[in-house]
Formats: sequence, structure tokens, C-alpha cells
Amino acid sequence: MLTYRVAEDKDLNEICKLCADAFMEYDFYRPFVEDPKKRRRFIYELHVHCFKAEISRKQAVVGEENGEIITAFSLHEPGRKQAGFSEYIKSGALGMLLHYGYTPLSWFSMYDKCVAPADRFNNSNPDVYYVEILAVRPDRQRQGIGTKDIHEYMIPYVISKGGGFLSLITNSVENTLFYESNGFSCFDHSRVPAAKTEIGNWCFSMKVEAEQKT
Repeated sequence: MLTYRVAEDKDLNEICKLCADAFMEYDFYRPFVEDPKKRRRFIYELHVHCFKAEISRKQAVVGEENGEIITAFSLHEPGRKQAGFSEYIKSGALGMLLHYGYTPLSWFSMYDKCVAPADRFNNSNPDVYYVEILAVRPDRQRQGIGTKDIHEYMIPYVISKGGGFLSLITNSVENTLFYESNGFSCFDHSRVPAAKTEIGNWCFSMKVEAEQKT
């Protein structure tokens, strides 16, 4: 049985390992580091800086089965601006330049372009809950775990707050089909420069109505 809880500091390493494994071939990261071992470490370190902030704000969630974390995601409260280059630098990501050269700077530039349409949507609506990350352990993917994350935690959470929107971005066609099948609608699609190539960038939202009182 899958159970959810707010992530704690002790979960950081396990969460970041899960994300590194889950996103190894994801276009959001793959163009920037060709070597698989270095890429896994690159993804791991990016998520360390991200989830440190998410855990401190109580906005990181893990899903467990038999005491093992098999899924992790972060859900931003309304009004919170997405982290940009300066926020990552403040969290200590500057040290990544020593290991990866200018690669992190290129990634941060790409990231800012990807989240810009979502920022505009979030800023124009007062009740948007933004899904920053949703990762499922590779050996448990395509088993309905991500769907459970949405329908058993995210949607009920937004309902408990009085309703609003869920929004997110994704960078793969496969993921667009997943989110559409779970009730999201695409409101922006573009191509974004990523290292020496371009990647697709899709922004999605879902209106979550508050439960009607009887």
C-alpha cells in the first residue's frame, strides 16, 4: 500500500538518488552531460540543492511502500516564485562549476526559459499549486504510481485548501500523454535551447474544484 508523508531532512539522499535514476534519459538533463556516470551525479547534485529548500518549506512529499521511498515530488504553495539561477547559487550550487565547468550555467539558462510560461500563468492566478518535480523509482514506473501521486495526494491536497489550479512543465512527449490522461490541459508549447540542441517544453494546468458542501 502506498502511503504519503511530508519529506524530512533524513530523506534527502534517498530522494536525490531516486531522482537521478528516474531522470537519467530525460531531455531536461541529457543534452548537458554525455557521460552517464557524470550525468547521474549532475542530476543528483541539482536535486540536492532543490530538495533542501523544498524540505525546509514542508513542500516535499514522499510516497512509501514497506518503508521504501518509491516516489517523490514537490508541491509549491500559491504565490511562490519558481527558483531561478540566483536561488540555486544561494543554495550552494556555485560549487558545481568546479566539477562541470559552464554546464550548470547553460542548464540554469535553459531552466529559466522553460519555467517562464508557467511563471506567467502562476502569477496571473492567485490559487496555483505548482508541481516542481514528480519522480518515480525506475523499477516502479508504468505501474500507476504517478497517477496515484496526482489523484491520491495532489488533488485532495488542493481540495483541502479550498480548490485552485495544479500546474507544471514537462519536456517529453510521453509525459504530455501521461498528464493529459490524468486531466491536465496544455496551455503553452515551445522549443527551448538546451546545450547544442533544443527540447520541447509543455506547460500544463488542471482546475481543481473545492468539494461542495451538502
